[in-house]
Amino acid sequence: MLLVANILFAGAMNFQPQQQKPVSLAVNPEEIILLRSSVDCIVWGDFTEEDLPRADAVLDQLKLPRSYKQVFSKSISMYQVYTASFGNRQAAEREINKLRNLGFISHRVSEAGERLNAIFFGDFENQAAAEKLLEQLKEKSEVSAMIHQYKIELRKYLIFDIEPQITATLNDLTDQFPDSNMEQQTCERL
Repeated sequence: MLLVANILFAGAMNFQPQQQKPVSLAVNPEEIILLRSSVDCIVWGDFTEEDLPRADAVLDQLKLPRSYKQVFSKSISMYQVYTASFGNRQAAEREINKLRNLGFISHRVSEAGERLNAIFFGDFENQAAAEKLLEQLKEKSEVSAMIHQYKIELRKYLIFDIEPQITATLNDLTDQFPDSNMEQQTCERL
């Protein structure tokens, strides 16, 4: 019986289709083209989160022949000068009128969050400028003001394989985005 089982097993193995042999690809070393790891590109930035949708729309309208990508540029500290929250919007508006008479004209009232009805005097990239405004507020008014520091991540665009006529068009974009700058650099290939 064991002999019959072995014969049947051997017969079954012979009737199975043969496994395919792996196909070897012919490699012609003379036809291999090595690409540079870096290419010329235009770097356009730096943009805040609020500016990115508008910049994306402008780049999409240009219908660039090659791709571009958006990357992290840098993180910067910003400083806000603001007052303590007032009981209601009317109290905040009364204080704004007093501050206006003292020469403080740049402001907005917070409409939500933990600082509801607080008066904000702007965002400063320079801590010294924020501290100067805070000192002026303390000297001229009785309002309780403070400085809040926060971080903003800026982003930039890497635009690849640019033709000369498109470069001229891209340079015009700095007029639409005056806080941005554009320069030609070498970037890592996509």
